[in-house]
Amino acid sequence: MDLLADIGQEDQLTSAREENRVLLAKVKELTVRVHELNATNAALLAEVEMYRAEFASTKSSSGIGSYVGEERKEALVDDGADDFVTAGNGIFASDPAVTLPKMHGISNPLCCSLHPNDTLMATGGADGNLILCQWGVALAPGDESSKKAVDDSIKVACGAPVISSAFAQVTKGRGSPLPLVAAGCMDGSVSIIHCGLDLEDSANRVLYSFKHEKYVKTICWSPSEQLVASASADGTIKLHRVGNVPNMFDGSDGDEFSLELIQSFHFDGPVEAMCFVDEGNSLCCYVRETSYLTYFDLKEEYKQSKYSLNGKPAIGDRFDDHVSFSVLSLQPCPAGKYVAAATDAARNIIMEAKTDRIVRNLYGHNNDGFSNPKIAWSSSGQYIYGNSQNENCVCVWDVASASMVKRLEGDAFVRDIYSSSTTDTVATVSFDKTAKVWLNEM
Repeated sequence: MDLLADIGQEDQLTSAREENRVLLAKVKELTVRVHELNATNAALLAEVEMYRAEFASTKSSSGIGSYVGEERKEALVDDGADDFVTAGNGIFASDPAVTLPKMHGISNPLCCSLHPNDTLMATGGADGNLILCQWGVALAPGDESSKKAVDDSIKVACGAPVISSAFAQVTKGRGSPLPLVAAGCMDGSVSIIHCGLDLEDSANRVLYSFKHEKYVKTICWSPSEQLVASASADGTIKLHRVGNVPNMFDGSDGDEFSLELIQSFHFDGPVEAMCFVDEGNSLCCYVRETSYLTYFDLKEEYKQSKYSLNGKPAIGDRFDDHVSFSVLSLQPCPAGKYVAAATDAARNIIMEAKTDRIVRNLYGHNNDGFSNPKIAWSSSGQYIYGNSQNENCVCVWDVASASMVKRLEGDAFVRDIYSSSTTDTVATVSFDKTAKVWLNEM
């Protein structure tokens, strides 16, 4: 027996334990400090807003620049939005009808989307896979129906954590959407995947992939043309046109799949959020550290226009450069006239698309600079769904009254939300490794 060796190992173990104790104490100390700094930051932001309000009030009462005060009031709530005069009819997805456990095994799901006919759900996970699931199987009677839906799902390997997904939409002139789903990954890659509704293994595979230099923030498909846009933390948007799509069900691959890069846009900062508006004729995006939304008109050679997030029109080419938030999610309403923006400042904004007109501000939830806010419209356009940091729920707002009408409680933080544009169906994924489908509570 080597006593000296044993004593040496004991000393190393004791030393390691002591170092671990010191590190844990330091972590606790730094955690407290971070909370203190966050509280201080929130207080400072509140003071800034208070001083701004006082400044606007002073100028208004002195008769100098009364326009500023009026503009401030309009930015808070625009009661002139005729589309939101009547309160919602109370019909929205609120019943957690389906819960699908461990879609990605021991990994968390990071994103979700629904096929335009709502029968197929796609979830992307930290395991680097896109899962295609016929969630309706879980509605069958019996305790094993949810497990069967998960077991029957198809797994498509994407090579890196999947943080954004989107199905091709029904475009003009087509009775059904292209059988495609796009997956954006942490390594900057985008995979275009063929998705058969019957979930045959041979039909669901990656047809094409391309890369950004940094991770993909969001992906969206045009509702009017066979276009797919991807936005990245590298400050670029890539716009591709889909050509031929092979027929996977006739025993041959048919025509070779084609994807053409038709335009790329380059910005000074990460592109945090993006969506198509105006029936797919315009592409809207938000770039970090800017105070406006940028639109590109696809019918006028990508003509660029910018609209302030402060609810104030630009003077010439100049904007009010200060905003106390970043927009991290953008979604158009079903009719396409308005766009909803989820910010990292516990404020969701509804704007009229391609204007600087703020229609509603939605409050009552929690989100800060370390959060991952998401937003979605109900199919009627009368309600907004959003997540809340440190709260295991989906918040529901009535747009007309700008009030929160319900919290859909869950068991973990909601990472992503997707709402059908045609039915009262909402999909969510959470950090308890589950995916849920919410239906209208009849």
